[in-house]
Amino acid sequence: MSLSNLNIAVTASRRAGELAQVIKSLGGRPYIAPTTGIMREESTVLNVSRFIELAKESTPDFVVFMTGPSVYSLIDLSSELGEKEPLFDILRNTVLVARSPKTQMSLFNFGLRPILIPNLDYTSTGVLQLFKSMGVTAKKIAIIWHGTSSRHLVEGLERLRNSIIEVFVYKYSETSDLNETRILERMGFKSFLTDETQVTNLIRDINLGNLDAITFTSPPSVRGLVNFAMRQELWDTLQTSLNSITIVVAVGPSTARELHKYGVVVEVIPRVFKMKPMIDALALYIQNNPINEKVKRLSQAANKI
Repeated sequence: MSLSNLNIAVTASRRAGELAQVIKSLGGRPYIAPTTGIMREESTVLNVSRFIELAKESTPDFVVFMTGPSVYSLIDLSSELGEKEPLFDILRNTVLVARSPKTQMSLFNFGLRPILIPNLDYTSTGVLQLFKSMGVTAKKIAIIWHGTSSRHLVEGLERLRNSIIEVFVYKYSETSDLNETRILERMGFKSFLTDETQVTNLIRDINLGNLDAITFTSPPSVRGLVNFAMRQELWDTLQTSLNSITIVVAVGPSTARELHKYGVVVEVIPRVFKMKPMIDALALYIQNNPINEKVKRLSQAANKI
C-alpha cells in the first residue's frame, strides 16, 4: 500500500506530528492545518476545586479518565489549587478507569494504577459497555471529560442508577491555550497551535483540488473547520469540494457522524479506531477503488502545492 506523492491534510492538533510521520511512512506528504485546540476557561478551576472538595468528603467509587490530557490537566490544576496530595489520596482510594491504553499510560506516568480499561472499543460506548458487563449499579462515578462530554455515556450510567459527577478540565476551542499546549508537550506530544491563516489556506487548497485526502481525528476537529468556514461564508463551496474532490477520512464512528451531520460524505473509516489503521485504510481504499471519481482525480504530480 502506498500514498506516494499524495497530499494528506491533518486537522489534528494534539498528535499532528505523530500522524504526519505515519503519512510519510507510506510515501505521503502531510499538510498540517489544525482546526481545533484546547483551552482552559475561568470556570474550570472552580469546577475542579468543587470536585476535589466533594471527593474529600465522599470518595467516588470510580473515577473515569477519558484522555491522557485530562489526566495531566487535572493534576496540573490540583497543583495550582494546592490540592495535589489530596487529589492523589482520592485517586489512590478509588477504582480508576482509563478509556484507552494511552490514557492508561498517562496515569502510569504519575504512579497511578488504573484497574479497568474497555476491551478494544476505546470510546464512550466501550466505557459504558465495561460498566454494564460488570453490573455496576447505584455507585458514585466521576468522569474527567476531554473537552466535550458524551450524553450517551452519562445517561447510560444513570439508567443503571449510578450517580454521575462530571469534571471538565479543558474544552475544545478554535484557538489554543498556551498553558494547555505546554501540558501536551510534557506528555511528549509535538502540539501544533491552531492558526486562522493555516485554516484559510486549508480551505483554499481543498477548493483548488490541491489536497488528495483530509483526515479528521475527533468531532471537534470537524466542528472547528465547519464553524470557521461558515463564519467566513466559505462553507457551501467547501462542502461541495469535500464531497466531490477530496477523499474524506474519519478515525471512527463519532467523527464520521459529525461529518454526516454537516452533509459531508465519509469515504474511509478504519476498523480499528486509531491513527495508523486510519492511514492504512486510506491507502487500501485508494488501491481498491481505482474507478472511484475522487480516486481518479488524484494527481501524481510531485509539486502540486
